[in-house]
Amino acid sequence: MADLELIELYPSPFSERVRWVLELKGLPYRRTQFVPLAGEAEHKSRTGIATAPVLLADGEVVGDSNEALDWVEARHPATPLLPEDPVARAQVRAWEHLATEVITPLARLGFIGKAKALGLQPLGDHFAAKYHWSKAEEARGDRILRTVLPELARAVEKTPYLVGNALTRADVTMASMLIPVIGAPSNDLFVLDDPMRAMFGIPMGQESALQPLHRWRDETYRRHRGGQVTPAAA
Repeated sequence: MADLELIELYPSPFSERVRWVLELKGLPYRRTQFVPLAGEAEHKSRTGIATAPVLLADGEVVGDSNEALDWVEARHPATPLLPEDPVARAQVRAWEHLATEVITPLARLGFIGKAKALGLQPLGDHFAAKYHWSKAEEARGDRILRTVLPELARAVEKTPYLVGNALTRADVTMASMLIPVIGAPSNDLFVLDDPMRAMFGIPMGQESALQPLHRWRDETYRRHRGGQVTPAAA
């Protein structure tokens, strides 16, 4: 079994996605905290990647969360999270990309706008430059999310799983990626201090139309996360 190290930003949904899969697979791994701003130069020098998470396997850089999940699935197929059926497999991929390439990046613009409005500098300015934030881009993201998220909420009202009748990476990914949208799960599921907890969640995330997403996400955590998520021990 490979020696696994996950370089993570604890509250990040991308880091949470990888932790969840590693733990579902029963794989031991070490956790190393990524430090925005102060630690980025050293992190990039070590990994060649400017963001976290990054999975290291016997010192080899596996990559970001997409590459990390594919690496784990290919080498540890027990407790499969990608269906063999090509249609179901494509559906899982589509849900994953909706979550990681549309929903979370657009919600992150709202997170950055909130950080800037609260005067959390230089972090707000740093993330604004890194992720190309502007008021216009934040507004554009809000318009898109107002189309996508109510449809997603209706989709999860009648089924516990996004694809088929069992947990897949689609569920793990979407449940993780909803953190910037509707906020983190409660402390009994996901430990987060109050100031950071207050940063997550966009205004529309609390609207009544999205309450099915809250219920689905929290129930997915309770049924499948395997215990309370906590920061790495110091």
